[in-house]
Amino acid sequence: MAEQEHMPSHLTNPHDRFFRYFLGHPARARAFLRRFLPPPLLTHLDLRTLQVEPTSFVDPDLRSHQGDLLIRTALADGTKAYVYFLFEHKSYPDPWVGWQLLRYMVRIWEEQWRRGRRLAPIVPVVVYHGERRWQGAVAFGDLLAVPQAMRPHVPDFTFLLYDLGQMEDAQLRMDTLLAAGLLLMKYIRRRELPERLREVRRLLLEMARAETGLEMVVALLRYLAEAGQYVTEEDVVNLVRGLPKEEEIMATVAQKWLEQGIQQGLQQGLQQGLQQGLRQGLVKATVALLRVRLAPEEAWLEEIRARLEAIENDEHLEALHLIAAQVESPEAFEEALAAREGKAT
Repeated sequence: MAEQEHMPSHLTNPHDRFFRYFLGHPARARAFLRRFLPPPLLTHLDLRTLQVEPTSFVDPDLRSHQGDLLIRTALADGTKAYVYFLFEHKSYPDPWVGWQLLRYMVRIWEEQWRRGRRLAPIVPVVVYHGERRWQGAVAFGDLLAVPQAMRPHVPDFTFLLYDLGQMEDAQLRMDTLLAAGLLLMKYIRRRELPERLREVRRLLLEMARAETGLEMVVALLRYLAEAGQYVTEEDVVNLVRGLPKEEEIMATVAQKWLEQGIQQGLQQGLQQGLQQGLRQGLVKATVALLRVRLAPEEAWLEEIRARLEAIENDEHLEALHLIAAQVESPEAFEEALAAREGKAT
């Protein structure tokens, strides 16, 4: 999978991670700007020159909690001037986003000033996919309590706001590069998500058939497995079933469930909690692999899940997880499970 991820290691929020990956790829960033920018602004851009810029110069206290994305593109008039698009992602209404954007913009301009460059224009963009309609300000000046007569003398700017929850699904489907990611972001925190999975699967199949789209398929499924609170393990497995390289994809998604179990244990702050989280993650990942690889009856799977949960030896669970990725029949796995159940824990 050759596609490069522009995803800083400091991002821990699954929504921020996916957003940074999704629009951090030049082709998808270019498609987003072409599809959603106001036409008068778009006519001034040469999007063939689009580049995703590093944001490592941003203050550590800002980077620790932001999913920032900086994109540079040349102007269409042929001059050497550039314009920057500063993307910010929000999964909840934030009345102070204008202040956060200004801090970013100042840091970007500081970097240009240090290098002796003329300051480039920056267009701030906020992509929001919270459950409630965005009702906050879209202008920095609205955060300032100043008399009207003073407004010409204080900083002000507006940012472009894209509230995915208020957009029709048809609007989000209009570009095949963007459709699956935007639809998933729109519904990831909503109860209607399971009802949209058929459409998501159709889009995943289209993407998976193109070799270059396989990494995006994996990223979408990992995001769904990690952040989709209204979908079940079985829902995710059904999305994977029948995709090209389904076993490879399922192993990656199962690994995400394993990581989640470990992370849950770490958050409890106790060794016992860590071990319990690890075991829960292993059980979930093992059952998922068995479901997609062997397509057994659900009753058998539930019996296997219960038997796995009763195993307290982490090494035995890890071994069974690896066996689930290779075994050819339910009977063969059950034989391996019985052998470990019979060993001392």
